[in-house]
Amino acid sequence: METQDLLIVAIENPLLDISVELSNDEILTKYELQHGHACLANEKQMPIYEEIWRIEGVQKIPGGSSLNSVRSANYMLKNTHPNKCAFFGSIGNDEVGKVLEKELEDTGVHAYLHKDQDTPTGSCAVLVHNKERTLCANLAACLKYPTTHLQSNMQVLEKAAFLYTSGFFITSNFEALLEYVKFAADNNKPLGFNLSATFLIQFNTEQLNTVLEYADYTFCNEDEAKVYAEVNKVEYATFKDVAVAISKSKKVNTARPRVSIITQGKEPVIVAVSKDGEVEVKEYEVTVLKAEQVIDTNGAGDSFVGGFLSQIVQGKDLETAVKAGIWLSSQVIQRSGCTFPEENTF
Repeated sequence: METQDLLIVAIENPLLDISVELSNDEILTKYELQHGHACLANEKQMPIYEEIWRIEGVQKIPGGSSLNSVRSANYMLKNTHPNKCAFFGSIGNDEVGKVLEKELEDTGVHAYLHKDQDTPTGSCAVLVHNKERTLCANLAACLKYPTTHLQSNMQVLEKAAFLYTSGFFITSNFEALLEYVKFAADNNKPLGFNLSATFLIQFNTEQLNTVLEYADYTFCNEDEAKVYAEVNKVEYATFKDVAVAISKSKKVNTARPRVSIITQGKEPVIVAVSKDGEVEVKEYEVTVLKAEQVIDTNGAGDSFVGGFLSQIVQGKDLETAVKAGIWLSSQVIQRSGCTFPEENTF
């Protein structure tokens, strides 16, 4: 890959993760949250942020799915290609927004952020129970991202080697998301797209499938793969069949193959590559940790993507990219939140 001013640019929802460890499921039950799943906060769930903010041991960590992936890629690249990642989104003009901005600045991620004067920065309740994370996001200022902000910064996308986004941005600004993915196709930039959450596949099916048509690399976990198959009436015996179906689904830019990746927790990562009507499927074993080594699974999938992309943009092969994703993900789940060890030993 040619030397670029930027290697990875992403657009999505910058959030502050408010992360707590729960000894029981009382809060999950109280706020009607499904253990291990992600959702957008409804009116009844809004008081959760104030409640968990006061819990002893609460952690405040930069979050949002695509921002986690960009931070992860930036971590993997910092020794060889520092300051080569950038992120677009919308925050509020408040203390939480300042914390997010400073974190990105300190780690070398270029932030192209719209600041909404009337709406607070988005936040996400990360509830860790039995080492599994449940997410409840209040998008707030993320929903105020103006398409004009992207349009006035298109020169940043032109400098990028790789563009990335996720289904989570569909509910924030679908118009801007479409401009972003169409730019990738029109300029032959590789595009990565994460299916993100089961509720998006179920309730924003048409929009998600439209964006999927522009993706060169797709990412989802086994829960999302199952719902994708159900919603799109894919007949399958195993998740390999779903990976194949996604890889063969409609694609706007036919200049490169579609690579469909499904992660399955402790089970192997499935990679299907569709090229000229032929599909090659491979499985890659993951690092299985002892139960006592796992702190929490928040950021596991996001950091897999970041590790993966950090190798793809350097021109490495798929196997190396998958192994980098597995390695980084295994490091992150041994820590609280989407944070990284001091030393990159990959």
